[in-house]
Amino acid sequence: MKKDYYTLNREKIISIVKSKGFLSIDDISIILDELKEENLVSNSLTQNDFYLKLLNDGLVAHTISIRDIEKIRYTLNKEFNIYDFVYSLEKNGFFPMFTSLNIQGLTNFRDNFIFISKERMKRVNFNSKDITQEAIDKAFKNKPRRTKAHNTIYNYNIVMLESNNTQEIGIINYNGYKISSINRAFIEIISNIQYSKTPDDVIYEFKNLKDNLDINEIFNIIEKFDFVYPYYQLAGYYLEKIGFLKDELYKFFNKKTDLIFYTVKNKEKYTLDEYWSIKY
Repeated sequence: MKKDYYTLNREKIISIVKSKGFLSIDDISIILDELKEENLVSNSLTQNDFYLKLLNDGLVAHTISIRDIEKIRYTLNKEFNIYDFVYSLEKNGFFPMFTSLNIQGLTNFRDNFIFISKERMKRVNFNSKDITQEAIDKAFKNKPRRTKAHNTIYNYNIVMLESNNTQEIGIINYNGYKISSINRAFIEIISNIQYSKTPDDVIYEFKNLKDNLDINEIFNIIEKFDFVYPYYQLAGYYLEKIGFLKDELYKFFNKKTDLIFYTVKNKEKYTLDEYWSIKY
């Protein structure tokens, strides 16, 4: 019996599909078109028949629902790589915060939580001059808000975030992923402390990474982020706790406002760091 093109080129086709990692159904359709262009399958092969052939060769589906939207990803790879899977969920996404540090092998802090983020297409601008002490105090009396875009798969907690458009400052390429640099991750973590355990945990982790931090780059990233809240002084507070000297942090101190800011929301009792005007 004459073999069809898929059978004749099966090994090469499987190798190509495996190399793509996790695929959406649209990705499978694109691969089929590419295979037809290379004459590896018949032009008459339908997407459904191609899908059935892949299923027969071990294609498996992994499914997660985020905000009631079911996301299915297919793969021929038997070993489940959580970072590859999550990276496939968000077009133009990147790994922020502690996930980026864990991927780089710098920490293993809460490595069962995988954060994936994307930047807004257009930047939302706020007027930081409008912020008042009363508004800050009121906001930080409330419980912290967390995104509802999350779910679990295979004991991993997947959290999808969105950041303001910063033209990807501090986002780097690492092992095939886009991730936040350690300096950007530091800013993301202290400005989204609700996704870490406590400020003390953050300080402990970054004490071990002090030599990897670039305080000038951290300053530049805060500048680019253009926060409403006074994050220069919050960064200065954390960096001193991590081990930098006040003299090294003069740029942050020079940007200090008359406002008192907080490390975390909704704490019963705070202590004031008078130098940085930070309640912790």
